[in-house]
Amino acid sequence: MDSSALNQLKSDFLKARAERIVAILSSIGVAFTYLLLLVLLYLFVDLLASRGQIRSYSQLSPTKQKEFAEQWGKLPEADRAEAVKRVTTWDAQAKVLIGGEKTPAPTAFEWEQRWQAGVHIALRERVGQAAADAYLPEKPTATSDQPPRLGVLSLIVRERNQWTGQLLGSIASWNGWMWRPRANNDANPTYLAGLFILAFTIAVFRGVMVNALAYLSAAVTLDLVTRLRRAVYVHTYRLGSLLARADEPAQLFTRQTEAVGSAVHASLTARFRSPILVLGLLVLILLANVWLAVSFLLLASLVWLIGGQFAAHYRREGRMGARQAETSLALMVESLSLLRLVKCFRMERFNQNRVERQLAESGRSMWRKLRGTALAQPLLGAIALMATVALLYLAGRSVLAAEFTVAGLAMMAVALVSLMPPIADWFDYRLKLRRGREAAAAIVEFLGRKGEAPEAPDAEYLPALTTKVEFRGVKLEEPGTGRKLLENVNFTVSAGSRVAIVGTDPVEKRALIELIPRFMDPTAGEIRIEDKNIRWVTHESLRTQVVAVMQNNWMFTDTVVNNIGCGDQQFTMPQIIEAAKLAHAHSFIEQLAHGYETVVGEHGHDLKVGERFRLALARALLRDPSILIIEEPAGSVDEDTLALLDDTLERAAAGRTLIFLANRLSTLQSVDRVFLLKEGRLVASGSHADLWENNEHYRRLQMVADSASEVATSEEE
Repeated sequence: MDSSALNQLKSDFLKARAERIVAILSSIGVAFTYLLLLVLLYLFVDLLASRGQIRSYSQLSPTKQKEFAEQWGKLPEADRAEAVKRVTTWDAQAKVLIGGEKTPAPTAFEWEQRWQAGVHIALRERVGQAAADAYLPEKPTATSDQPPRLGVLSLIVRERNQWTGQLLGSIASWNGWMWRPRANNDANPTYLAGLFILAFTIAVFRGVMVNALAYLSAAVTLDLVTRLRRAVYVHTYRLGSLLARADEPAQLFTRQTEAVGSAVHASLTARFRSPILVLGLLVLILLANVWLAVSFLLLASLVWLIGGQFAAHYRREGRMGARQAETSLALMVESLSLLRLVKCFRMERFNQNRVERQLAESGRSMWRKLRGTALAQPLLGAIALMATVALLYLAGRSVLAAEFTVAGLAMMAVALVSLMPPIADWFDYRLKLRRGREAAAAIVEFLGRKGEAPEAPDAEYLPALTTKVEFRGVKLEEPGTGRKLLENVNFTVSAGSRVAIVGTDPVEKRALIELIPRFMDPTAGEIRIEDKNIRWVTHESLRTQVVAVMQNNWMFTDTVVNNIGCGDQQFTMPQIIEAAKLAHAHSFIEQLAHGYETVVGEHGHDLKVGERFRLALARALLRDPSILIIEEPAGSVDEDTLALLDDTLERAAAGRTLIFLANRLSTLQSVDRVFLLKEGRLVASGSHADLWENNEHYRRLQMVADSASEVATSEEE
């Protein structure tokens, strides 16, 4: 999937660049420090297993003895002679130990002395003369009869022919604490203490980096999400209300920005750390034992091919069973609700049989669901466990054959266990990245849209309406879809009149009235107020004269004062109370827990439909507009509230032009003119009585509205 949109959002909105770099470095550091701790674990276990003692020749396996014999013969004679002086002063024996074509075969004791000389040479080459002297001192001490415990030198001798032995030797040459013995010929306590201090320091450093990674990745993600949400909010208000689907800005503001944030957070925490950990752990496993590592990869592939496919099959079965069980349950609930129908038509036996069949089907579906969810994970776990047992068997044979060390086995076991979390994190990162790219593409597309109702640089001031509002050949297409909402709409509304807009499609009706305050501009045609094209008037003066009371914007979560005054400091408390009284809202506001300071809205005190509508009317009346657009409540409202609303609208009509999106017959009967929209066209206009008598579509529309109103009233009761 194209990642350019996500990269663009990062470039434009990710400003915490220093924190991002430090977070990435911390992520890399967390991975490397874990690998270092595994290496220290290997050294620790090796010390416990070997006790820092260098093996004698007799303790070597036959293979290792043969390997040493070949290596001894290849050493330069001068090196052999110098090393032999450390183990004997007898010339005849020295010749035998040095070896040659005419020397007799060495005895077991002489092979032991050769081995000591060879170890001396290896330590001198890998670590230095001081380490070789620590193993075979020139002047033996009183404790020289006891085998020396020389810390890491034991491991260096065992791995002297491998690159790990050379690397450890180089490190040990600069760190005498790893092997230098004390007076009692024991270097292990110092070596163990050094490993502890080193591990503790790395653990502390890793803990700091883990916390830094968590803090900085959260800070970077929060900063990005905040900037994205601010941009979506600002751009939403640049666009007309129909430039996007009604729920699109909310989805972009919540789900899509969260997806982008999750992708960025995962890229900081898992993008580098997970692959480094996986590769590092695989390298350690290969270094521990190549054949065991290959066996592990083969067994892991087998687990994935067999266990993974079986588990995926049962998971699919579980999902299908869950869907079928949900359907069966819905059918049983339906059968349970047929009480009146069953009683009326005496279909008890028929319905009982239906329920029995549904119960049987539900049982089969539930069994399929439970079997799928119950078997998927245990099956995969069982196959993985069998593979682990097989791997441990192979490892045990390698250890017993002296081809593998206990320390290597311990490190490999920990590395294998440690592989799962970074692999899971990597797959989780890829999933979040895919979702983040999809969300980023949607956000970039949205932010790239151009607003269609900009204010002209030389816009005029619009005075209060005194003559008329006129639509001239207005056309409107829904941006993005191209759907025709309005087509060649022409009508005039005289100042001070009351008109209603009706139609089958609420989107078309709202589109028409939202053109008046310029929430958007028409695709073609023009709208004139006071014979001025509203494209050429200021937004402030237009929206001072035109106020809309729309059903989806009656109220927001805040105090009653702020819901009416909208935070505008020019309105005083007495003015707000007067507007509330005019809208018949003051009485119920006074009865609230904190009066005008009560928090109302979706997350505050819940108000009834009529109360919310009156609160919105108070907000509109406070601004004293010359054009008042009102979308009537679509839900059921009690008769007392309707009477109050009618009185409010009657009092508000004085000196104003009222445009209704009418949902009540009484409103249609009271207005001067009704405009009928059908498929985006103005197909008829006139009084309610004229349209009822002469227009079949209008009559049918009102009958449907009356039926819906009766249903809503019965449900309310």
